[in-house]
Amino acid sequence: MSNYGTHTNDEFDVVLAYPAERNNLFDQMLPLGLASIAAVAEQHDYRVKILDFQFYKNDFQHDLLRWNPKIIGIGGTTPTRKESFRIANAAKNVLPEVPVVYGGVHATFTAEDTLRHVSSIDYVVQGEGEYTFLSLCHKFVRNTNLDLTTLNGLAFRSDETIISNAPERIDDLDALPMPARHLFENDYKMSIDFLGLDADFLMTSRGCPVMCTFCSASRMFPGGVRLRSMKLVQEELEYVLSRKPIRALKIFDSTFTANREHVLEFCAMIKPYNLLWECEVRADTVDRELLAIMKDAGCFYVDIGMETSNERLLKSIAKKITVPQVENVLRWCRELGIRTKLFFIYGHLGETYEECKNDMTYVKKHRKEINVFANSVGLRVYPGTSLEKRMKSAGMLPAKFSWAQFTRPKRNLLLMEMGDVLILEQQHLSIIRLLGISLRLDLQLTNLSTEYVRRFFVNLVKTLYRSTVQPLRWVRQTAVRSFSTIRVF
Repeated sequence: MSNYGTHTNDEFDVVLAYPAERNNLFDQMLPLGLASIAAVAEQHDYRVKILDFQFYKNDFQHDLLRWNPKIIGIGGTTPTRKESFRIANAAKNVLPEVPVVYGGVHATFTAEDTLRHVSSIDYVVQGEGEYTFLSLCHKFVRNTNLDLTTLNGLAFRSDETIISNAPERIDDLDALPMPARHLFENDYKMSIDFLGLDADFLMTSRGCPVMCTFCSASRMFPGGVRLRSMKLVQEELEYVLSRKPIRALKIFDSTFTANREHVLEFCAMIKPYNLLWECEVRADTVDRELLAIMKDAGCFYVDIGMETSNERLLKSIAKKITVPQVENVLRWCRELGIRTKLFFIYGHLGETYEECKNDMTYVKKHRKEINVFANSVGLRVYPGTSLEKRMKSAGMLPAKFSWAQFTRPKRNLLLMEMGDVLILEQQHLSIIRLLGISLRLDLQLTNLSTEYVRRFFVNLVKTLYRSTVQPLRWVRQTAVRSFSTIRVF
């Protein structure tokens, strides 16, 4: 309960919103970043309301008027940015004086572009946003005197210019409270692959030890990997177990095995719970001994990003691993009974069609040795990556390219990509040629799993629903609300 002012039971100081995923090919996941933002705000006695539009179906504008927030925060990703903008527009229509703040990975690397093109967003939080957003709460809820021009991680419009302050890294993750999972009213359904056991997820660290050209994780969380203490990880696990019965766990660290001692601590902590768990590893951070300890502690499935079997391309994308290293890990996993998922990308910058065919031959040769090939045909381009920077330097993106205004071409659907993202298309690897690669992977039974395909078609139906029925409902709600305000004399 806030220790200032008065509130009705329906009022909140802060409303946080997360857009619905149009192409949610994975399990329903609680937006952990927003949960951490909320936890820090609650720690300072702010009344917080969280909406996840994956589940929330009420009249947003009507509810906003009832909740009467003093600040609105919106998260999201690159594929969901247009949904985030729509939420911001809806909020501004009914509460024009309330500041709207946008944050997350996409927001971090498109701050100036977003502020130029989306007038309903007042502020963009860049980088780790917990304390930057908290400072904004102090200013707009408690009227604390604060000079925004010096606030780390904040970008905003000032007259005809945009002020953009560099973010500051949170060195001590233990200073952050446990994510506010209790603020989510929804039952997030997650199951572990192969076995279908009820599951949930945890993050035990932030950051990644390398800077792959197609990924922005190391720039979003700079300075290498930072670890949470195992004591706090265990406290969060106990909280998760107290909320619902689960038999499995997914570890969503960018590279769970980046720190050996951390992995050993986790294994010692998790083993008594008799949970099966999955994590992502790098081929240069594990050996057979460590994998055996992980297996004994419940690890039954690991994800490995190989991306290509071509050593030249591995260097080009700054992967910093070798093919023999990956093959060693795969062999050890087979010996230990750990299942494996191998990630491959077809269409790297500068990759030839012959090199793509060589990769297809490689995965076909190893088809029986790996449980799942997660093949991505067509390289997805995201803001904040060195890939994006290279494309701009090479003139592969228009000089005035805007993520806020870009809309994915419909031909992306040929590659089973429904998200509003940019797929790298090179003259020698057109969408049609990439489609041919995808079909060949289908024929040689090394393409996406049947479960992935099933989810694609389920989400295609959802996309059609959101693009027709849902907008009509918003129009109807707005019309009814407008009509109800007409005064008859």
